[in-house]
Amino acid sequence: MKSMINRIRQRVCTRLQVKDNFEYDSFKLPVKLVNMTGGGIETWEAISRNHMELHRKYLDISPEQNILEIGCGIGRDAIQFSKYLSEKGQYTGIDIIWESINWCKLNISSRFPNFKFIYLDIYSQIHNPWGALQVTDIDLPVKDSTVDRIILHSVFTHMFFDDIVHYMKQFKRILKPSGKIYTSMFLVKNKTLALVRSGKTPCDLTFSHDFDEGCYVESLEAPEGAVAYSEKRFADMLSVSGLELDRDICWGSWTGQQGVVSGQDVVILRRVQAPNEGE
Repeated sequence: MKSMINRIRQRVCTRLQVKDNFEYDSFKLPVKLVNMTGGGIETWEAISRNHMELHRKYLDISPEQNILEIGCGIGRDAIQFSKYLSEKGQYTGIDIIWESINWCKLNISSRFPNFKFIYLDIYSQIHNPWGALQVTDIDLPVKDSTVDRIILHSVFTHMFFDDIVHYMKQFKRILKPSGKIYTSMFLVKNKTLALVRSGKTPCDLTFSHDFDEGCYVESLEAPEGAVAYSEKRFADMLSVSGLELDRDICWGSWTGQQGVVSGQDVVILRRVQAPNEGE
C-alpha cells in the first residue's frame, strides 16, 4: 500500500515539475509548492535574502557548519545555503510535506551531495492532514551533538506546547555544545496582547481566542493556522526542555512596536551550558 501511495505521489510531483513553474537561480520551482512554503513567488527572493541576512546577523554562520532546518519547504533557505556552504559544510532539511521534500531531493541534492532532505509523516491539520504520526512519536533522525545551527522560520507559530517542548528536547540532544537555534515566533506581553486584540497593528492577526494557558490562536476552527504564546509560557517551555536564551528576544514589528527585526519575533536559543563546558 505504501509503495502505491509513493508512486502516486511521484507522479503528482513529476507533473508539478513540468508545468506552472517559477524560475529562480537556475531552479524551476513548482508554484504550488512555492505557495505552500509561504509568501508566494512575488516575495520569494526578498524573503530568501532576508532569511540569510538574519542567519548571518544572529547565528554566526560559517561555510563549514552543519545546518539543520525544520520546515524547509521547497528549499528556499537551502538554495541560499547552497551558495554559501563549502563542501565540508552540511545542510539537512526536514519537512512534513512529501512533495516538497521529494522535489528537493530531485533538484537540490542531485546537484549538492552535502544537502540532504528528510520527510516526516507527521499529522498537521493544515499541512499534512493524512499524516500517520504525532510530533511526540518521532526522534529526529540526526546523531547526538552533531549540529551547529538549527533553523525554524514560522514553524512554532503553528504548534502547541507539548509538541514544541518535544522538538526542543530533540534539539538539545543533537546540538553541539556551541550550537545555536534560530526560531521565529509570535510572543506577547500583557500590553502587546491588548494592542494586538484591538486590531490597531500592522499585522492582521488579533489572536482573540484563549486556547490554553498562555496560548492564543487566531481561529478555533483551524487553531494551527496561527499560534501565539505569552512570554511566561515560552519561559515554561525552556525550563522543561534544557534550552536557554542565547540573547534577549528580538521583538518583531508585527505588534506595531518598533521592533529590532521586521515581522515575527526572533528567538536565539542554546543548550543550557554545564559549568566549563567547552566547544
